[in-house]
Amino acid sequence: MENNPKLSIIVPIYNAENYIDNCMRSINAQTFTDYEIILVNDGSTDNSDAICRKYQEQDSRVTYIKKENGGAGSARNAGMEAAKGKYLAFPDVDDSFEPEMYADLYALAESGDYDMVFSGVKYYQQQPDGTLTYFRTQNIKALTYTDRQQCRQNIMEFFPTTTIFDVPWNKLYKRSVVTDNNIRFTDIRRCQDAVFNIDFYNCINSVASIDRAYYRYMENTVADVRRKFPKDYIDINIYYYTHLMEILRNWGIYDGDIRVHYDSSFVQSVYSTADRYDNPLWGLDRSQQRAYIEDILNRKEITEFLPTAIVRDDVKPMLRILRDKDINQIIRLHKKEQFKERIRQNKLLIGVYRKLKG
Repeated sequence: MENNPKLSIIVPIYNAENYIDNCMRSINAQTFTDYEIILVNDGSTDNSDAICRKYQEQDSRVTYIKKENGGAGSARNAGMEAAKGKYLAFPDVDDSFEPEMYADLYALAESGDYDMVFSGVKYYQQQPDGTLTYFRTQNIKALTYTDRQQCRQNIMEFFPTTTIFDVPWNKLYKRSVVTDNNIRFTDIRRCQDAVFNIDFYNCINSVASIDRAYYRYMENTVADVRRKFPKDYIDINIYYYTHLMEILRNWGIYDGDIRVHYDSSFVQSVYSTADRYDNPLWGLDRSQQRAYIEDILNRKEITEFLPTAIVRDDVKPMLRILRDKDINQIIRLHKKEQFKERIRQNKLLIGVYRKLKG
């Protein structure tokens, strides 16, 4: 292998002793072999350290970094500092991918010397017995844009249509774009990936996609999402959307369908954040729950944004509730949805009981 490999595969690891072997199998099964693997142990307290050291000893392409806990973004930043490849890849340790993924993405990247290339993704869920269940596929059309203005004007082809643009694990990034523009993952607890991508996209001159879903992503359960959902998520939403909208304004495209899309997304995000007031992990009493919603509705950035927001028809009811600061309506609608979910669950249980009885 050359001193400077063509691809740097950076894997953030936190208490992942049950996943590292499977991730490494996916990497080592790649038909593309001119890569380095950078395993970044982000303060794990399980057996991840010993497993990473084993792979470092077995394969000269493996670099192992051990650091204090700082989150996945911090781990990826540490990996980027050590990377030598022309392109960067960021798989999650608990996922897997098809053997042709990096060969095909690299070939696409080199075919036009693209700054970024990416593909679709297949989503899976792990069942209680450990088996994997296929859930859905998100794909993207095969598209290419070869100058900065094209990339920006056609962002709607990539960014809002699916979530696959926001994430880092189905992409190759040209490392020189990262280093030349000092692009890093932020230290916010959520939306790190989306912020990194829009910052990277802000600096590129070319992008291409491939119409195949190589990556196999393990979706979180509802319980996992609740554990990861911080009580200060409104601060993260405000940071992300104001940052995004500022970039779109600078590009001169924050109008028409693009404005409607992102205004609608911001309103939906604010409403859904307020709607999580009764997260059982937070242990808020009723008065604290109301105070949580009230704090969101009175944020300066939100009260300034809502009067001029232009949204889709399906989002207008949410916009009215937020503009009116109608805490009672948020709570009423939330309880109504909870009631409907309980009925649905009861029907499922009754159906299972009848089958067993029959």
